[in-house]
Amino acid sequence: MRVNRQDAAQGSQEETQDGSPPREGAHGDADLAASAVELTALVNTLAVRSVAGGHTPGFRRLGTGNEEIGRNLAEAVEPTTRRSVWSMQPIMHFDPGDELRSTNARSLARGLDMRTITTERTLRLNPLCSSEDPELRIGPALFQCILVDEATAVVAGPLSAQGFPTAWLATRSDVVAHVTDLWHETWARSRPAVPPGASPLFTPRQCLVARRLVVGTKDAAIARELGVSLRTVAAEISHLVSTLGASNRAAATLALRGGTFQGEIAALQPYLQSGPTP
Repeated sequence: MRVNRQDAAQGSQEETQDGSPPREGAHGDADLAASAVELTALVNTLAVRSVAGGHTPGFRRLGTGNEEIGRNLAEAVEPTTRRSVWSMQPIMHFDPGDELRSTNARSLARGLDMRTITTERTLRLNPLCSSEDPELRIGPALFQCILVDEATAVVAGPLSAQGFPTAWLATRSDVVAHVTDLWHETWARSRPAVPPGASPLFTPRQCLVARRLVVGTKDAAIARELGVSLRTVAAEISHLVSTLGASNRAAATLALRGGTFQGEIAALQPYLQSGPTP
């Protein structure tokens, strides 16, 4: 499937008054899924050919495993980016370390156009995601990729033999064109993760407290880092526990890592459009 980019861009502006995209039927869902499957097959074919020593001009491995991928994105891709970084991530798991957040912060500071689309399931598995990125969009993100300057694509390939994810850097026209088309079509059918008129569930300070809580940082250390009182830290943690529908700090930590029934978090319901099954 190929989507006219002008039509897709126009469609991205044709939202309803509540900020949600126009409703699409099952036929639209099937077309989008077919496009993602076609792109996956193309990428996997090129990746396997490359691993086998074949010639794949404009397509090379960026990294294997999250650590190497993140490092190479930060050192090789981000510094050369000039205009835009458009990311499509089917699932965004909570990672208390998450070095990519630092990379994204540098890109934002440089004035790059940063956009991310993920699925509604991410809201259930990662309750902080829309608070840490209030511009996040929710839509049928069916392929994992990053489109850089609309000229280069970082795409997810097959798992390594050891089970680690692989990422590939593509400049060849067939891959970049397909990623670009899929991005615009998905963006046109996305909606804001934070509904118009609503506020993120958590403040930036509460997000930082949550990250420290997950790795076991003591309240006193959090207070020193933030320059606030122990009472303030305790109040922020209490808010996290309550909003996450947890019974205590340990349960809140589990919820932040996506290890609980997220559909039971009442505070999330205004942000969700589908049923409660994670």
